[in-house]
Amino acid sequence: MADRVRVGIVGGGRIADLNKIGWLDHARGEIVAVCDTDESTRSARAAEWSCKPYEHLEGLLADPEVDAVEILTPHHLHASQAIAALEAGKHVSLQKPPTMSLAEYDEVAAAATRAGTVFKVYENFMFYPPHVLARQIVDEGGIGEVLSVRIVTAAGRMGTGQGWEVSASSNAWRLDPSLCGGGMMTFDHGFHCFQMGRMFVDAPVEAVHAFINVLELGPGTQIDAPSLISWRYAGIPVRYGSWEIVASLDLDVMSEYYVSDDRIEIRGNSGIIWVNQCSGRLLEEAPVVHYRDGVVRAFHRVETDWAVSFRDATFDFIDAVLDGGQPHLDAVEGRATLAFALAAQLSASEHREVAVAEMG
Repeated sequence: MADRVRVGIVGGGRIADLNKIGWLDHARGEIVAVCDTDESTRSARAAEWSCKPYEHLEGLLADPEVDAVEILTPHHLHASQAIAALEAGKHVSLQKPPTMSLAEYDEVAAAATRAGTVFKVYENFMFYPPHVLARQIVDEGGIGEVLSVRIVTAAGRMGTGQGWEVSASSNAWRLDPSLCGGGMMTFDHGFHCFQMGRMFVDAPVEAVHAFINVLELGPGTQIDAPSLISWRYAGIPVRYGSWEIVASLDLDVMSEYYVSDDRIEIRGNSGIIWVNQCSGRLLEEAPVVHYRDGVVRAFHRVETDWAVSFRDATFDFIDAVLDGGQPHLDAVEGRATLAFALAAQLSASEHREVAVAEMG
C-alpha cells in the first residue's frame, strides 16, 4: 500500500495559492507536477513547488509518478479533464462547481466508478472551522430541530488595497456563462453557499425560487447581484432556507482573500446559531455565537483563517486515498449540491419555482 499521494496540479492560477497548502502541510502528500498552458505561470509554480512542469494535460497524465490530479481550471474544462484523469487511473480532486451540467457530471461520476479511484468534489466551506463548529452544535441538539438556514453574502469594493489582486483576464471567463456555467456569484461562488444550505439540515432540498439580477459595471464587467434565492427542504416540519447576495460596491470589506464575506444564521425550534465571518472580516465579534434558554455562548477561540478550510479539504482527500474512506464531497453528495445550484439558475431564467427533481 502506498504511503503518500503524489499530486499533479492542473491550473496554477490564484486559487492554487490556497489549494497548495494541504499538499505542503500533510505528511503524506507531495506536489510532483504542475500543468498550465501559460508558460510564465507554469514555470513560476514549478520553481515554487520544486516539481515538473507540463504544458499539456496529456503529458502530466502519462507521468507514472503522478498518483492524483487536482483540477483548478475554468469550469468548462472540468468534465473533459476529470474524465481523462480518471481514465488514466488517477485519483481526482475536482474544484467546485464540478461541471456545468448534470449530464457532464454523470459522465465524470461514471468514469470514476469505472476507474475505481477516489473522486472528490473540492468544496472548502464545509471544512471552515466556524462552519464545522456550527454543525457540531446542531448535532449535539444545541438548537433543537433546525427550521431555517439564512445566508448573506456581502460583495465589496475592489481595487482598494484590501484582499487579493485578481487580474481582469483571470475573471474574464467567469463573466461568460458559456465558460462559467452561470453567474460569478450565484454559480461560481454559489456552489459554496448551496453546500452551506445543505450542510445543516438532514433533508434534501426539494424546491428553489431565485431572483438573480445582473448589474453591469462597465465594458465586459458585471456581477450577478443583488440576488435572492430561497428554497424548501423536503419533509415535515416545513423548513426553508435563503441566500441573499448584496453588491455594496462602495463598501470596504477587510479581507486577505476575496473582498466579500458570508454570514449564516441557523434557527432551530429551541435555539439559534450565528456564524459571523468567512473569507472576510466585517464585524469584530465572536466567529460563532450560540443562543439557547436565555444563555449566549460566544466562541472566540475558533480558527478563522479561510486558508485552513482549504488545508483541511485537501487533507480529507489525501486521507481518503490512503486510508480507503470516502471523501467529502463524494460523487453522490457533489451531485446533490450541483443539482441545487442548477435549479437556482433555471428558476431565475424561467421566473418560476423549480423542483430540484426536474434537474434529473
